[in-house]
Amino acid sequence: MSRIAAVLVAVAASAAVIVARQQGWGGDTTAWSAARASAWVALALLWAAVFTGVGVSLKYHPGIPGQVPALELHRVTGSLALSFTVVHAVALVADPYIRFAPWDAAVPFVAPYRPLATGLGVIAAWLVAAVVLSTWGAGWLPRRAWHLIHRASYAALALGVVHGIAAGTDTEHWPTHVAYTAIAASVLGAVFLRFLARDWVAAHRASRRPAPGHPG
Repeated sequence: MSRIAAVLVAVAASAAVIVARQQGWGGDTTAWSAARASAWVALALLWAAVFTGVGVSLKYHPGIPGQVPALELHRVTGSLALSFTVVHAVALVADPYIRFAPWDAAVPFVAPYRPLATGLGVIAAWLVAAVVLSTWGAGWLPRRAWHLIHRASYAALALGVVHGIAAGTDTEHWPTHVAYTAIAASVLGAVFLRFLARDWVAAHRASRRPAPGHPG
């Protein structure tokens, strides 16, 4: 279900951006505004996907009852992160001022606008695509290969943050500083819990379980 929803969202939102641009709805900055908005949505969804993935891996997700809902939330947020990444690229190509060709949004470091920062974003986008598509086709991949690809989500999120800071036009505003700082700090915390503090998480999870025979 998540893959169907992701495709529908990507197609519908991209079509809406193109139609709005052609009809002149919202003025000359429609496509650019859509590019910035979709970038923030994609980053937030990728952040959620990484954190729910850490929770599923550690079998520790306070507030989410059970592994199955947590896993489904992880899949949906990851798939939608790819959807809005596609919308972001389409909006950039549709913008009449930045003048992106389709390959500028698909090939790293060739875009006319801040090529280094944009190139990091392109790499992040391809990493997101690799992670999500490998999840959709997990049954066809060896478990070890799927696991290694899946870990690229950490790199994708880190590169996405760097891309947003270096390429975004709203980086100068203090709420943006707060958002990027919170994302970066929480990513470091997630990496620590996922790879360096598994025993502590397991002990904490066990301490919250009711004792045998206890009604709680």
